[in-house]
Amino acid sequence: MDTELELKAASELADAKLGVAEELGWPIGLLVATSVHLYLHNWWLTIPVTFAAYYAATYKYRREAKNAEDRYYRFAGLGKYVDQAKGDA
Repeated sequence: MDTELELKAASELADAKLGVAEELGWPIGLLVATSVHLYLHNWWLTIPVTFAAYYAATYKYRREAKNAEDRYYRFAGLGKYVDQAKGDA
């Protein structure tokens, strides 16, 4: 079974990966949007494509960070698991 320190480190690592993905998500979104704009010659599609590409580039890392944080909070009895930890004691 994972210890609290291992779960906390996994959560922090997932948060760090998410931070990198967020920093790279905007340039990726802008590159994809520019490509779509040059291909279709339609600037109306450029804006939604930018946000969609950003969302797609960061989705996996947001999900991993959320799951790692949830596992840590559940083990430590933090956040929404505070009442459950009190009930177990």
